Amino acid sequence: MGLILSITFAFVSAGSEEPDLFSARRQFQEYEERSWREYISMFSGREIDTSFDVTFYHLAVTVGIESPYIEGSVLCDFLTVNENLDSIRLNLHHSLTVDSIIGSVSGYSCANDTISVFLDDQYSSGSELSCTVYYHGEPELAFGYKGLRYETHGDMEPIIATLSTPFLSHYWWPCKDGPGDKPDSVYIDVTIPDTTISGLPLVVTSNGILEDVDTHDGMKTFKWRERYPIVPYYVMMAISNYVQLDQIYIGGQQNIFDLNYYVFSESAEIAEDGVERLPEAIDLFAGYFGEYPFYTEKYAMSEIGFYGGIENQTNTIIGEISPSWITTIVHELAHMWFGDMITCESWHHGWLNEGFASYCEALWAEYDGGLEAYKNTMEIFEWYSGGTLYLEDDTDPLNIFIGIIYYKGAYVLHMLRGILGDPLFFDCMKAYATDPALRYGHATTEDFQSVCETVSGTDLDFFFDQWVYGEYYPRYRFSFRQDDQSLATTIVIKQVQNSRPYFEMPVQLRAYFDDQADTLFTVWNDAREQEFEFVFEHRIVELELDPDDWILCHKYQLDAEEESFHPKDNTFVLYGIYPNPCTGHATIPLMIPDSKPVSLRIFNLKGHAMRTFLPMPAKYTGFRFIRWDGRDYTGNRVPAGTYIIQAESGESRLTQRFIVLP
Repeated sequence: MGLILSITFAFVSAGSEEPDLFSARRQFQEYEERSWREYISMFSGREIDTSFDVTFYHLAVTVGIESPYIEGSVLCDFLTVNENLDSIRLNLHHSLTVDSIIGSVSGYSCANDTISVFLDDQYSSGSELSCTVYYHGEPELAFGYKGLRYETHGDMEPIIATLSTPFLSHYWWPCKDGPGDKPDSVYIDVTIPDTTISGLPLVVTSNGILEDVDTHDGMKTFKWRERYPIVPYYVMMAISNYVQLDQIYIGGQQNIFDLNYYVFSESAEIAEDGVERLPEAIDLFAGYFGEYPFYTEKYAMSEIGFYGGIENQTNTIIGEISPSWITTIVHELAHMWFGDMITCESWHHGWLNEGFASYCEALWAEYDGGLEAYKNTMEIFEWYSGGTLYLEDDTDPLNIFIGIIYYKGAYVLHMLRGILGDPLFFDCMKAYATDPALRYGHATTEDFQSVCETVSGTDLDFFFDQWVYGEYYPRYRFSFRQDDQSLATTIVIKQVQNSRPYFEMPVQLRAYFDDQADTLFTVWNDAREQEFEFVFEHRIVELELDPDDWILCHKYQLDAEEESFHPKDNTFVLYGIYPNPCTGHATIPLMIPDSKPVSLRIFNLKGHAMRTFLPMPAKYTGFRFIRWDGRDYTGNRVPAGTYIIQAESGESRLTQRFIVLP
């Protein structure tokens, strides 16, 4: 994609239209991306074959070290679901070649990243069958960065790792890709040269337990066994000359298992500090959600030196293991409960993975720094953009891991906590995480809602309809009037958003009185304009709506004398770039309250401008997301290092530092 098309501006304003300044640019961008869309359509989550249910995979592959190459076989055991089944479909990227398929098959054909396997008979529902696909090839990367990826660390030492989310496993092994089908277990045998690099042996890390290492003819085969149900895109391997660090987690009820960390020799010392508090995080989440789900195996992290992190089951891959990465470390750990153990049934419900893990970042902040730290984290997650939390299109891998499922997903849980209160909310979370019908299986939003309603005894249709399937947020205007003699008080709440007539929510109010006392109370707001009558014992000197920020909203308080409304959050804010550190693509969130043009630039530490973004028009205010592709003004990727973001609006200038990784 050309330079002019490399930045996407997401303008966020309820009911607003995209500015003309960018309309032509957007059309060109859509034209340039058309080939990507056509390519992506070859593999769509909606095209997954539901006529059979995979029960077991056994990967036995040899991986090239000096250059991308893979060859071997994948055994697939499955049960037929449909009657008179005579064929099934598996997914394999067209860069890889099928050599043969044996088993209950009569033949096969390959097209559009799909293997059509023709069975040797027509089988009734419930038949137990198997096939083994033999294949080889030089795997391509999805979008230039996912799949079986080859990089280096240290003194040009190899690091090979798989990045397969959200349904990109078929870029390196044949499978029934996507979230919809979990085999009961997966065996992974990976063969590499039996060699040392910089004095350290080359090793393979993967899911589950390392059952055996077989050395033969100058080669070494690592035999990993994952005996819990697992989706294909969490099947992983990472290959490098790792140093292994170990801990033992000791929890309640004899819940004891290994913690293994595979790190580069040059980062082993800082990694020791980086994992020091991981057992605390496991304790925290075990208390909230039940015991660590894979305690008969392990929890591991494999350093890869690039990317951020992927929560591969029992073995997270992560860019760096250090104290500065604790938020990412905690996020990926939380996925063991939400994502790995309970997996979204389809990516329509991806917030059940990412929103829950993001919310666990806030729970960790609360544990570590108290309620104020929790609130500060939730402030980062405020989502004022459009779009529904339920992803309408779950077929495009470029549009699944988007901000809304992380940020708004976490904030929806925060709001649910505000509605239910702590005891009920955490009872709901544990009941969901320990539900026998969901553990090691799949869940939908409806499943989560059902658990919450059963535990709380509350009909939550209003909540999920507004916040998961609906868009935007309420804009409140509020005021009060109080009789000087009787102290009878009328509180008026109006909703002025265009996205829907009104949001139905319990709204907290805090009144401050002239005797220095205050009181917190709740009203049920279910109309576009509503009055609430009270009689207090003292004169109100100030009134706050949603004082503890339990609702995703904008709050405006009436100035009775001027008869105008002023936003309480009238602050120009440059939020932290996400992710930080980043490896290229990143998001820069801004809050722009005033109708003034905003400019944004990225500098290196020498003060040289590396990138200048097009000014945002003055009429567009509110929460903004600016997407950066990691390139400078010439279209080249910026080198690794520390950079400065500078945002200017009128006389206000905000700066923040961030890091770009190699």
